[in-house]
Amino acid sequence: MATGKADAVANPKPGSRGYLKWYWTKGPGLAKWISSPHPWTALYKHLKKYMADAIAKRVASQWFHDVTGMWPGERKGKNPLGRG
Repeated sequence: MATGKADAVANPKPGSRGYLKWYWTKGPGLAKWISSPHPWTALYKHLKKYMADAIAKRVASQWFHDVTGMWPGERKGKNPLGRG
């Protein structure tokens, strides 16, 4: 059975382009940060192991938005799970 381009995008191989984003936004890494009381901070701490600090902040913000549909500061401290 031939795998199409859609299959490769849906589940990229480790080390391939796009794998890190898939892992943290759709793969097993998502569970490591999304249920945290402070999900952006949890994602950022994971990402800074793999990239420079300034880049990790930008990437964490974009991926947080991609997953939740809102930007990190959008609630202005009104976090239903606790302090914002």
